[in-house]
Amino acid sequence: MTNSRNTQPDEGIFDSALANQRPVPETFFLDFSADQTIAQNLHQSDEAVQRRIRQFMEDATSPTQFLFDFNTYGNNFDEEVAADLSSGAIAAIDSTDILPITDLMTTSFYAVGVGCITSQNRHKPEFILTWTNAKYATPDKITADDKDLWSLCDDLDNARQTKGSWATTFREHQERKFAIDDDKCKQETVLLDGPIFTQNLITQHSGRELYSEMMEKGKRFIGVIKDLGSSWAISKWTAMSLERGEGFVLCPIQDQYQRRFGDNRTINTWVGALPGQYVRVVYRPAEKAFAFECALADLSYAVSLLRQNASPTINHEIPLLLETVDWHLRGSNNSQAIKHSFISEIQRNNYRMGVDITNEGNYR
Repeated sequence: MTNSRNTQPDEGIFDSALANQRPVPETFFLDFSADQTIAQNLHQSDEAVQRRIRQFMEDATSPTQFLFDFNTYGNNFDEEVAADLSSGAIAAIDSTDILPITDLMTTSFYAVGVGCITSQNRHKPEFILTWTNAKYATPDKITADDKDLWSLCDDLDNARQTKGSWATTFREHQERKFAIDDDKCKQETVLLDGPIFTQNLITQHSGRELYSEMMEKGKRFIGVIKDLGSSWAISKWTAMSLERGEGFVLCPIQDQYQRRFGDNRTINTWVGALPGQYVRVVYRPAEKAFAFECALADLSYAVSLLRQNASPTINHEIPLLLETVDWHLRGSNNSQAIKHSFISEIQRNNYRMGVDITNEGNYR
């Protein structure tokens, strides 16, 4: 009998995928669109879960967990929010990869662009570009190490496992650093693209220090989550159970992270000591659901802002300020062209290395 402790976490899921496999006939796509039983069978189990989640939501009545009418909640702040939007007192900050991670042997290069926009500079937002490189191992250490080649490469592989996350963490750090810099962002209300608190930053000492600075600033931060696909399961499930024009306050963010980091005393203690109470909220303004994070004390203001500044784009009713700064960032940047230029420069110094790190698809 297999010891459960030695079982891979996804083994049951993979076994389910194997058990449910079916051959694909030539008429598969016609059959799939015509045979409603396929979709019904796929949705059947979800409906049972949805009913249970909906009941849970309707029964929730605590100050940090409740259903509300998205179209009317916070309307006592409508005039204040409208004035702040008009005067440029609300900033939206977003970022994008300028140079995607480019790996050499022991180093990776990366560059990020952060943009900030208000209603007063929507046609000419402020941009800050930052590049960095992460060293997975120093040449001196490698040449002085008496380990065999396999051990050295194993150490390098272990270090590189964080490749994707460190770049994301760096980008998140740059956004929040920009938000609390009064010389770059004077606004007291700041919209962020994504959650205020990210697991990437919370697990880093420098990230926790940055959050402590944010909390001391006294600014109003609202983090808008545009895509719930990779979000907490509780966020996705409750969002899928919302009716049009509803919102649901999930829970204090501190509680969620204390559950997640229950075995990490350092992080758990830090999360518990955060001033104020921040909440995760899911909402469905029209057909598509989104989420946001804010201080519980700012909830009414945040809902009014999300309602008044909603983009007219169907199924993308996020704040128009965030949509605009994202448009500027993407429109002014061609990250792949920048990467090709960067690799070309490497090729001038070491042609073979430059060729080796070029994606083979570029030669097709």
